Amino acid sequence: MVTPPGRPRIIPIASGKGGVGKSIFAASLAISLARRGETTVAVDLDLGGSNLHTYLGMPNTNPGVGDFLKRRLTNLSDLVVPTPVDNLGFLPGDGKTPFMANISTRQRLQLLDELLRLKARYIIIDLGAGSAINTMNLFGLALDGIVITTLDTPALMNALVFLRNFTFANILSLASERAPTRKMLLDAYRRSADGANLTAEEIYGLLAAHDPLLARQIRQRLERFTPRFVYNMADQPEDLRVAGRIQGTLKQNLSMNSSPLGLLFHDPAVRKSVRQNKVFLREQPDTPYARGLRAITDRLLKAAAPSPSLETLIGEARRHA
Repeated sequence: MVTPPGRPRIIPIASGKGGVGKSIFAASLAISLARRGETTVAVDLDLGGSNLHTYLGMPNTNPGVGDFLKRRLTNLSDLVVPTPVDNLGFLPGDGKTPFMANISTRQRLQLLDELLRLKARYIIIDLGAGSAINTMNLFGLALDGIVITTLDTPALMNALVFLRNFTFANILSLASERAPTRKMLLDAYRRSADGANLTAEEIYGLLAAHDPLLARQIRQRLERFTPRFVYNMADQPEDLRVAGRIQGTLKQNLSMNSSPLGLLFHDPAVRKSVRQNKVFLREQPDTPYARGLRAITDRLLKAAAPSPSLETLIGEARRHA
């Protein structure tokens, strides 16, 4: 996605479930970008469960997004704190104001406006795990957000469920001003709970029967979203072949294009850094995980480049193993 001149590029990072390495990936990606000379801010928007500071080697003593929203502070940029890494700032989440798991639409729009004012080239956003409505809304801040998952079946299924919920929540939101259409959609969702899940094409068909113009507008809006997948804790390069099945499932069920962004190997150095409360990339600059991360960083810095083929990514992973 091309970022308008003068605006930071927002990269939200989500996961369908916890325990897949989302926060350490967000922290490591922010560090990797900063080390390339890119001004970067790592933002903890796992509101209600903020812990990104631990992976950046930061104390949990600074006010953050929760304080900005609850205390109605006027300038979010004043809450960005420096980190031990050059070019990298950190914006805490709950900070001194906990229990911010739910924020209103007005607060979310206010937050987006302030994020776009931050003086940075990249804004890496660590979202909460799962399909909470706030997480899905914040994931929609960018058209090409990152979904991270392990190769385990439950994690893969939850990643797909997250994007399904994200799609249908957006459909309902875009139809919110047409009460009869919204009721029709909700009734259809309830009926599908007892059988096969509705596909996006079936939803668009139902919408078209009620309001063809709205159906076309919603389709055009949602087809702009092209999430990218990072597959974490892999054992071998060929594990990445699951990406082809994920792409096919999303296209068939959600009419959604997606692409793999890269593969990260299971790496004991990551666990060791976390357990010792150390910053991973600072302590372990050259491991299989770090090499995979560098390749992902390269890809993000070439925003206009086409997505590489699956075979290209597998070959790349073989060199990083």
